[in-house]
Amino acid sequence: MSEFRPRVLGRYPRLFLLVLSEINLLLGALFFVDPTQSIGLWPWPVKELAVRFLGAIFLAIAFGCWSTLRANGWQRGKILPVVGATFYAITALVIGSQTSQNNLPLSLAWISFLSISTAGLLRLVWRHRWHRRPQDNISSGRISMVPKVFFLTQTSVVGVFGVLMLFLPTLAQEQFWPWHVAVPTIQTFAALFLATCLATAWASFQTDKGRILALLPLDASFPALALLAVAVHWNVIVSPTEGSPSTLVTAVWIFLYSFVSAGSFLLYLSLRRSPKNA
Repeated sequence: MSEFRPRVLGRYPRLFLLVLSEINLLLGALFFVDPTQSIGLWPWPVKELAVRFLGAIFLAIAFGCWSTLRANGWQRGKILPVVGATFYAITALVIGSQTSQNNLPLSLAWISFLSISTAGLLRLVWRHRWHRRPQDNISSGRISMVPKVFFLTQTSVVGVFGVLMLFLPTLAQEQFWPWHVAVPTIQTFAALFLATCLATAWASFQTDKGRILALLPLDASFPALALLAVAVHWNVIVSPTEGSPSTLVTAVWIFLYSFVSAGSFLLYLSLRRSPKNA
């Protein structure tokens, strides 16, 4: 009988996503609310603003897990495990490249968590399959060009920045990142950018609003929390020694984060209010 119904998450995959969401929620809240006490939990030295950015990432992933659980069928939330697995895998590689005798236990703990999470999310995708069957609950109606343009804009921006930050971190640091961070830190941020690039590229081709709605909570939460972190640590951004390369760089980043956060929120409200697709 199940062969004739839309594919949904089973009991154990839902439990895995729930546990993963709670771990990310705990990490995210700890890093974001109390960065001073959380600095020692990261494998290399980071400052409070960077810790809050990491917290924003983990909180966004928690929202992504919840969105996957709430999606109406596996096909509407399937991109979110891919996003999480991409971020976890790249971050594990970055941490592995920075492992030394001084931080070996902490690095191994993080690599283990990130690797297990990556494997679990990929296992989720493998178990439920990526391809869509005729009976899966996905509409094929027309949708406005607004989501497509919005997501394609994000894809181009985060894709270019993410590649530069991962493979040319020194150049990225000197030219367009709004405050001074260590090379592995900017590569960790690049992991999120590249994971987001995959998600927004995929979303730009979707005609089912349920798939777009599943992605928007994650898309809106990180930039909103990042802007809050920047506001709290504005003294770092304007510092002559640690701050932005220029006022223009700062303005561009604030605009981009505001555009993504506000745009995702408004698009979410618009799609929620629009008539249901057939």
